[in-house]
Amino acid sequence: MGTASPADRRLARLRALADPTRLRILELLKKKGCCSCEEVGARAAGLCVCDLEKALELTQPTVTHHLKVLREAGLVDCRRLGPWLYCRRNEAALAELGASVASL
Repeated sequence: MGTASPADRRLARLRALADPTRLRILELLKKKGCCSCEEVGARAAGLCVCDLEKALELTQPTVTHHLKVLREAGLVDCRRLGPWLYCRRNEAALAELGASVASL
């Protein structure tokens, strides 16, 4: 999303949020999961994909697809930590989107 105009970035983010599963993922990412490893701070919010699979009762490919859409929109950051794919909300992007919508 680096070279996209602010209007294009806002539209991509709104499209990403138009799916109930992706909204639920963002809600879940406020929590800390049971599989979060020691490399993640004790109070850091975020979950690994296996935590999301359990909470959403969806398969790994489905969860991965939704995370890809959220990552491409810049709303979620993911990083590999050993065997885990750890995901967290991009709070700055969410705040930017909220401010952008509020200014309409």
